[in-house]
Amino acid sequence: MLYAAERQREILDRVRLEGKVSVEELTEALGVSAPTIRADLGSLETRHLLRRTHGGAILPETTLYEPPYAERERARQSEKTRIGAAAAAMICDHETVILDAGTTTFEIAKCLKKRVGLTVVTNSLEAAWELMDSPPGCLEIIVIGGMVHAHRRATLGPLATDFLANFHVDRVFLGVNGVNPNSGYTVVDFDAAQVKRAMIACAREVVVVADSSKFGISAFASICPLSAAHILVTDSYPAADLVGALEKGTVEVIVAPE
Repeated sequence: MLYAAERQREILDRVRLEGKVSVEELTEALGVSAPTIRADLGSLETRHLLRRTHGGAILPETTLYEPPYAERERARQSEKTRIGAAAAAMICDHETVILDAGTTTFEIAKCLKKRVGLTVVTNSLEAAWELMDSPPGCLEIIVIGGMVHAHRRATLGPLATDFLANFHVDRVFLGVNGVNPNSGYTVVDFDAAQVKRAMIACAREVVVVADSSKFGISAFASICPLSAAHILVTDSYPAADLVGALEKGTVEVIVAPE
């Protein structure tokens, strides 16, 4: 039987991966009574680690929260793999592309190893490491300089923004924390937002990659309006209000095939 601290850690892991949990499923998974689970949820809510709902709990409603990279990497993995493959199919040999940092853009990198004459500019340490395994002569990899953010496994900050001023690329692939009809594309902090805007400024085509859990979300820092992107690659069609806003901004929506 798990101690309270172990149960609560397991509950947090589940809510961060799934976005929500129910008392019923937790009692079955952890082998304890419903009152015990409710007490655990109450303790976690008191520490602002989740928000209780009728019959369960969800992630806290904060525009600044972002799970650690390892957790984000596991969450919605199949959807991100589909999105990455669909986005990578847009890239031709001998192009120049920017890959933003993130777990969805990392799935794009995994599909590019055998491309010919491709130049990839990235602030993602994970993507750069992945692409180093490419066959000799296939890819050129340029890592954007800047302050290393271990939480994101990326380089950010003013140095990264200045570094990007020297580039003109065919297209950029951006990851975001939120896609909202009113607030546009958003992310959890200004450092990331500034670097993403710099990426947009040097690209002929802007492609946002985001799974459907990002729809309707407004994170802390604005990147740009919806109309600043040419294409949104995702795993399912958005709700009508978001579809209308994307159409108004002439953004093409591509749903990755199963």
